[in-house]
Amino acid sequence: MTNYLSQSQIKRLVHQRDNKPKQQKYGNHKVIVDGEKIADSQHEYRRLNELKVLERVGEIKDLQTQVRYNLIPSQKICGKTERGVSYVADFVYWTKDDQFICEDTKGHKTADYIIKRKLMKLIHNIDVVEV
Repeated sequence: MTNYLSQSQIKRLVHQRDNKPKQQKYGNHKVIVDGEKIADSQHEYRRLNELKVLERVGEIKDLQTQVRYNLIPSQKICGKTERGVSYVADFVYWTKDDQFICEDTKGHKTADYIIKRKLMKLIHNIDVVEV
C-alpha cells in the first residue's frame, strides 16, 4: 500500500522547513551591534577590537575588514557561465614597519579555505596569517 501526502500536509512541511531558524555551519555566532553585522564570529569580533586598539596606538595603520581578492575569474565552460572564485580576507593592514598583513580568523580550516590560501600566495603573492 502506498501512502501519499495531502496538499495541506505538503504545505505544512514546506512551511516548517522554510521557517526553521538557520543554524551556522561551524557553530559560530554572528556579532550584531545596532542591527548591523560587525563580525562573522565572536573570535573575529575580539580580533577586530584588538586591531582597532593597535591602530589607535599607532602599531598598525590602514585597517580594512572583509577585503575581497579575485582568484579565478568567471568563465564559460561548455557554453555555461561559471562564477568566479574569490577569497575574502577578514583583516588587512600595514604594520608601522610597512609590512603588509592579510589575516584570517579561523576556528576550523576547511578544504576550500586551504586551497584559497594557496591561491592567494600563487596569484597575489600574499601570505594569509591565521589567527
